[in-house]
Amino acid sequence: MYNLIVIGSGPGGYVAALKAAQLGAKVAVVESAELGGTCLNRGCIPTKALVKSATAYIEARRAADFGVKTGAVELDLVGVMAHKERTTAQLVGGIEKLLSVAGVTVIRGRGQITAPGRVRVISAGDDQELEAGNIIIATGSKPQLPPVDKGSLSHTISSDDALALPRVPESMIVIGGGVLGVEFACIWNAFGTRVDMVKRSPLILPMVDEEISRRLMTTLRKKQIKVNSGIYITEITEVNGKKRLSGDTKDGAKISLEADVVLVAMGRVPDFGGLDLDALGIAYDKNGIKTDAYMQTSLNGVYAIGDVVGRTYLAPVASTEGIVAVEHMMGHSREMDYSVIPSCVFSIPEVASVGLKETEAREKGYKLKVSKFPFSANGRAVSMGDTEGLVKLIADDATGKILGMHVMGPHADDLIHQGALALAMGVTGKQLADMIYVHPTLSEAINEAAHGLVGQPLHLVKLGR
Repeated sequence: MYNLIVIGSGPGGYVAALKAAQLGAKVAVVESAELGGTCLNRGCIPTKALVKSATAYIEARRAADFGVKTGAVELDLVGVMAHKERTTAQLVGGIEKLLSVAGVTVIRGRGQITAPGRVRVISAGDDQELEAGNIIIATGSKPQLPPVDKGSLSHTISSDDALALPRVPESMIVIGGGVLGVEFACIWNAFGTRVDMVKRSPLILPMVDEEISRRLMTTLRKKQIKVNSGIYITEITEVNGKKRLSGDTKDGAKISLEADVVLVAMGRVPDFGGLDLDALGIAYDKNGIKTDAYMQTSLNGVYAIGDVVGRTYLAPVASTEGIVAVEHMMGHSREMDYSVIPSCVFSIPEVASVGLKETEAREKGYKLKVSKFPFSANGRAVSMGDTEGLVKLIADDATGKILGMHVMGPHADDLIHQGALALAMGVTGKQLADMIYVHPTLSEAINEAAHGLVGQPLHLVKLGR
């Protein structure tokens, strides 16, 4: 008899198991595939390993700009993939050790909830029947597919395939303009592939500030990544050894693109892991399993967290949801708070956001102050030779409080947490401007943007005066 059984071991599941064990619970994790789930094995971690290889290749090719002679620089794709595999193996092994040391039992197989408090584990060997006081569903998500038939899909590759291509293709069509599509477009473009992106909406990365999205699209085009927007895909075929994508534009015109590889990278949808939610009486819809503020489902003693809930598809959110669920079942209740969630797209350059987009803030009725500071005027960025992008701060004109921060540029993934802390603590633009920052740092761009909220940036020429 367990206090908790977790079905799924991704960032939500394994963190929930560790937290429950720390609070004294007897815990089992049921996993049908690899520990760490999609994030560690086929998502966040392996893609970032490839991003590192891509940026290292770019930096090596421009080493002469910094007075470093390297000779001819070549991409070793076998070495790139080896780096990715080592990174993934190390982190998955780390999770396995953490669970073992915490006393969490890992059971291999597919978990089925047969009744409240009961889980059947189906495996190649004998099935097991387990009992628990509480169950967490953390079955994750699966790739979203374009609205074409199976014949068309047979001519495409998945994001899993794109993580292990045996050679650098000469050309690639990427279906999708979200996080996954943009990251893969940047990775393979850096490796030397000619990339065409295909998407329905006019902008890439619809979750980020529209101005940032437009700026990134311009940057991608400079890298020879072509963004084809407003395209409705009708068919994918093979013609003379090439893959041909056919579609209609929003104006009704026909379009046809050809490439060596067509990658489907449209994002993800909840994966219920084969659970019969209807029979169990667990409320859900196409967007995911329904939960309350403590991650409880409509079935007593059963919780759901992470991508299967379908709220954000972000690993750190899944982890936090897991902690909230465990604390609730162990009597240490707090509600899940989605008000401040930083996110980052590991494109080249990176894009990160937290809080409201400018259009969202205006739609909510705020009178705004908006300030931007470019990395081209930041000393650290100039010394790094990495000046593409900017910091954008959005503040409430009435209170001065920061409502949103958006960054495109070097180390946006690290910088965004200053914006997240500002939102969480109700910090004003003046408070950010009054802070003393280390010089020279990329963070000074945030300080300068804050000065723009209360006056004007100090290190930026204001035209028209």
